[in-house]
Formats: sequence, structure tokens, C-alpha cells
Amino acid sequence: MSSRMLNGALAAALIGISLTGLLHAAGRPPTSVIAASAQSTPYYDKIEALGTVNANESVNITPKITEKVISIHFEDGASVKRGDLLIKLDDEEEQANLRSTLAVQAERESAYRRAQELYNRRVGSEADLDAARARVDQSQAEIEAIRTRIAAHQITAPFNGVLGLRHISVGALVEPSDVLTTLDDLSVVKVDFAIPSVFLANLKPGLKVEAETSAYPGQTFTGELKSISPRVDPVTRTVQARAAFDNPGRMLLTGMLLQLDLQSRPRTTLVIPESAISTVGTAHYVFVVAEGEPARAQRRQVEIGSRKAGKVEILKGLEEGDLVISHGLVKISDGSTVKVIAVDDGALNVAKLLQGEKQAEQTE
Repeated sequence: MSSRMLNGALAAALIGISLTGLLHAAGRPPTSVIAASAQSTPYYDKIEALGTVNANESVNITPKITEKVISIHFEDGASVKRGDLLIKLDDEEEQANLRSTLAVQAERESAYRRAQELYNRRVGSEADLDAARARVDQSQAEIEAIRTRIAAHQITAPFNGVLGLRHISVGALVEPSDVLTTLDDLSVVKVDFAIPSVFLANLKPGLKVEAETSAYPGQTFTGELKSISPRVDPVTRTVQARAAFDNPGRMLLTGMLLQLDLQSRPRTTLVIPESAISTVGTAHYVFVVAEGEPARAQRRQVEIGSRKAGKVEILKGLEEGDLVISHGLVKISDGSTVKVIAVDDGALNVAKLLQGEKQAEQTE
């Protein structure tokens, strides 16, 4: 066979193969896919940390003096207000001193009045008048000192808060080193945590902070970043920070461990499901649904930003409203015909929908 005849036979064979492929493709039904719309949405970069809860204000209740307890005016875990009486110590001796000093003061005031009267009549001297006045002032100072000591026998709440367990009984002799109970202001709690210093550029007071704890599964607490330490630990290269959380139900208690998510660089940006992204080397691609009869998948390169909770930020390559294929990518290539069976809005049960579509195809 001549070379001309051989080349002609090969060309005919190739044309036949191409026609067969085209006919096969033309007869292939569109691939069922689920799509999602590229949407502009509030977004942020998440910085994770572990934090410890501290009361807004916290103090150990201790006596200022050594004395016997004569009455207790609170229950364990009670809510109190500033100035409420908590514990009364025996002040009988000081009360007796006060009564005695008040009597002395009355006598000295009477003597002062007589000295003043004599002075006004030019019978008494100015020195006698000054001495009488000094004795009155001395008595007044002694009375104030006694009343201050009496006040030390009454232990009151220094601020609004919740008391802890009491550690004393009536009749006990207490001294300044004894912790009688604790008082915590839990209306607001402070959460202290450490953050790697590489995130410092993204941190500023006022950032939203979300917290979770194993004590309350599924519940999220919302607070804000209040302050950042001006020092970086030279060993760990972390910086200490503090967030504040309103705590009206007193659910967050001192010492609790919280998982924190700091919402840094808050912004509005274009977002699509992470499942829509295909990666080849360092390049990222999506398949955009091009309208038509039938619809077709168009491969498009995109530039992505941060990823968070199944979502990915799109910096370049898409516009708001573009429909991208998020499920069913296995059989898709550039130019494939597709049938969008649903648009994923985040609440879609994808697995159930795909299973139903597969069963329908098998039935057909």
C-alpha cells in the first residue's frame, strides 16, 4: 500500500473517532450539580485563643481586728449591695469606751461654756478659755477614734456582688489573716488570654470576641477586646490581652476556661463555599455556571483570601451574583453541560439532595 493511501486511511479513521466522540458527548445528559451564589457578606479573620475568666471586681473578706464573731448576716452565695452588713464582731468594750468619752465630752463642753462666760465678763483669762476649748477638741477626737474602731467591728460589702462560702461561725475568734468569705462582681467578667505577637497589627480595642465553654455546649458568649499589654513575652513571643463580657445571668464564673474567637479586620467581602474551590499547584479555580440551553461550566481562575467555617474569601476573579458549582465537581470539566438541581443557601441538606437525585437517575 502506498504512503498516500495509508495517510488517507488514517485521516478517515481519525475523523471517524472524532465524530463518534462528538455524537457520544452530544448524547450525554447534563451533569447534575449544586451551585452557590457569590455573595458580599460581613467577614472577618479569626484569631483563636484560650482565656480564663476573672470577676470584674474580686476580694477576700477579712477582719481588720482580732475579735469574736457575734452575728452573721448573709447566706452562702447571696447577692449583696455595697454597704450591706455581713458580719458583726463583739464591740461591747468599745461601746463602753464611747459612752464614757461622751460623758467626759459633755462635762468639758459645760466647762468651756463657763470659761467663755467668765471671759466675756472679763473675769476669766484667755488662757483658761483656750485650755477649755482644747479639752473639748480632745474629747471630740477621742470620740471619732472610738467610732472608727467600732466601725471596724462591722464588716460590710465593699461593692455589689455575689458572696462565696462562709468559713466562720458565731463565737469564733477571728483575726486579720482569716478569710471569712469572698465577694465577686460578676455582672461583667474579664477574660485574660495570650496571643502570638504576629497578630498585633490586627488587634485593637473594640474588636468583637466570641467565646464558648464546655460548661454550656452550643452556647456562644459575645464580648469585646478591651486592652492589650504593651509588653511581649520574650520567651513565648506572645502578648497578654483582656476582653470583657456582660454576664447578666452569672453563667460565667471565675476560673472558667473559654475558647475565644477574635474577629479581626472586620469587612464586607465576596464569599463562596470552600467546596467550590479546585486547586492545581498554587492556582485556585472555580466552575462558573454559564446560562444557556443547556447551561455549561466555565473554568475560571480566582484569587482567594482567608478561609473560615467552610467559606472562602474571593479577592479577584468573581463578581457578586456569579453562580459557582459547589457540589458535583468530580465529573465536571471546562465546557461540560450541567443541570443545577439546587442553589445552596447554607441551609441546604446537600447529602440528602444528591442521594435523591442519584436514585432518580437510576430509575430513569
